[in-house]
Amino acid sequence: MPSLVWALSELNEKLALELVRDKLTAGVPPLDIVEECKSGLAAVGERYSRGEYFLGDLVLSGEIFQEIMHILNPVLAGGEKPATAGKIVFGTVEGDIHDIGKNITISLLRCHGFEVYDLGVNVPPDKFIYWLNKTGSQILCLSTLLTSCFDVLKRTVRLVRMIEREQRVRVLIGGLVNERVRAYAGADQWVTDARRGVELCLQWNGVQ
Repeated sequence: MPSLVWALSELNEKLALELVRDKLTAGVPPLDIVEECKSGLAAVGERYSRGEYFLGDLVLSGEIFQEIMHILNPVLAGGEKPATAGKIVFGTVEGDIHDIGKNITISLLRCHGFEVYDLGVNVPPDKFIYWLNKTGSQILCLSTLLTSCFDVLKRTVRLVRMIEREQRVRVLIGGLVNERVRAYAGADQWVTDARRGVELCLQWNGVQ
């Protein structure tokens, strides 16, 4: 039987959705299915970098993944813990509309009991500040896959530090980032893996 990774890498939506449903019926944990999807999407990205795929193919892969998440989300929601782990404000920064990694991470965070305020994509710095103040969240997650958005990361973190009063807001950045980007932006930590991001948020809130 073809693998889910292969189906996604070939942009075969019908087969990918069929395989996801079959895996759920067979009792495969939904988070394991998400990990397979990540590998498939990575394969699409590699083919794009080699010139085998074009921008429209990247968009299509994202749309297929969204359809998969429509199938998985009810199952993931059924396994969610009560929202007692803490509150998180999450969004893709201004100038960037990528959201696949963000959506995967938010699903995992909710499964671990976090109340996540998803601000979507292309979010300006002041909107993050508004939602931090409104919700009292002590963790801010910022996502970007564009090097052109590193200055936006820095501006956002600078604004966060200005509003901090009695308790520090932890800032986690993810996407196309590394330690140099973290230091430049002034964030607390950086990740390129959704599960590692969840682990850090749990540690920060004393859940682990």
